[in-house]
Amino acid sequence: MEVNEFDAIRVSLASPEDILKWSHGEVTKPETINYRTLRPERDGLFCERIFGPTKDWECACGKYKRVRYKGIVCDKCGVEVAHSRVRRERMGHIKLASPVSHIWYVKGVPSRLGLLLNISPRNLERILYFAQYVITHVDEDARNKTISKAERDLSMRLARLEGEVQARITDLEAQRSARLDELDSQEEAELAALAERLAVETDQVIAAGQQLRPQIEKMLGKTAEADVRLPSPPFPAYAEEERGILLPAGTVVTREHLARLNDAIQNRLSEIEEAIERERQAVRDLSAARRDLVREEIARKIEEQRQAVETQKAQQRAALNNSLQELKDLRERELLTETEYRDLEERWGNVFRAGMGAEAIRELVAKIDLDQMVKELRIEIATTQSKQRKKKAAKRLRVAESFRKSNNRPEWMILTVLPVMPPDLRPMVQLDGGRFATSDLNDLYRRVINRNNRLRRLLDLGAPDVIVRNEKRMLQEAVDSLIDNGRRGRAVSRSGKRKL
Repeated sequence: MEVNEFDAIRVSLASPEDILKWSHGEVTKPETINYRTLRPERDGLFCERIFGPTKDWECACGKYKRVRYKGIVCDKCGVEVAHSRVRRERMGHIKLASPVSHIWYVKGVPSRLGLLLNISPRNLERILYFAQYVITHVDEDARNKTISKAERDLSMRLARLEGEVQARITDLEAQRSARLDELDSQEEAELAALAERLAVETDQVIAAGQQLRPQIEKMLGKTAEADVRLPSPPFPAYAEEERGILLPAGTVVTREHLARLNDAIQNRLSEIEEAIERERQAVRDLSAARRDLVREEIARKIEEQRQAVETQKAQQRAALNNSLQELKDLRERELLTETEYRDLEERWGNVFRAGMGAEAIRELVAKIDLDQMVKELRIEIATTQSKQRKKKAAKRLRVAESFRKSNNRPEWMILTVLPVMPPDLRPMVQLDGGRFATSDLNDLYRRVINRNNRLRRLLDLGAPDVIVRNEKRMLQEAVDSLIDNGRRGRAVSRSGKRKL
């Protein structure tokens, strides 16, 4: 057949069950042959128990020889008596401690895994090689419950804030009432003192008039020898005040002077009453001003409390809305950095699940419903106006249709069991001088087995996550080199820089 006679070849995927059916046993050790006996190591890459005897019709221990024992499995060494050519066809397997991706479907152009998941090859590589997390599952019920609970908690916190501010407002109103009562009491005391002073001064003026009247009556018709005055009360308000003279010296006393005395007493009483009334009004005005100040001060404090609680409520609502928006925005296949993952996992760990590496990718591709995906892509191609989106959807549709028609499952692109080629297809040959020439595949398989065993041991020991992640990445790189050395990054090479 000529190369130009076909347009494409179809490569089918093997399921883990198929690989286990092909396999005759698990390879658990990286050794090939014993350097002393030159016989294959048990459970190693050339194990006779798995791949068949190295000598025709002879088990490893030599208990059964000759063709007549064909098909018998030695109860001592566990090797089946068969022709040595079975070592060209019998396969083994390596049970991987962690899933790994098949590099052909990651780095191939176009990337089949990337198209199925609608993830760019660059982001897909970041996930597979443990540089970023990807969300693999979002629990909608848990998300709705969390949102409802958060809103209930916010309502309770806001009610508690409202209660606290109302208590402070009640306390301020009580302070206002107490201070107003104190001012009322002070005003009443000052007014009472003024009323008492009015009574005292009035009594003094009346007493002075009663004292002067008999004197003037005795002096009727006589000449006054000295000035006769109505005495001023001994209070500061009147101490400096000039008073009119009732009866100047040298004046003949008449009845008119008695009438003038009565008028002077009435005038003096009116003056005292007016002065006291002015002081009363001043006390009332000052007290009213003080009351207004108290009311304004308390009203300002109450308003400050209300504004403060409204600010707090608005801040808490905004913080919750931002937080809930983050929760609502969580979607499968969304990439997260280490910091973002730690922050979201701490707050919403019960709502979503995220992971790294091929294990996370396998969980995502296992959920893909190819029939539904094909329908959605056909609708997108028919309805979208963007040529770029239409072109991308067509690529994805082609891959999805290929998987659907071939009955291959997308998760089979992620390996959980690695097939081991028959040993005679990757031989080890003894050269002159006792040295051995071996296929490069044996070195690549050895790297895979060593890293797989180390990872399994770390998982059993419960090693820190960062160490386990690094070992998983190294296992992924070892399998990449085995399948297609040099496809990603630097190729694995022997001493002398010869690529394997």
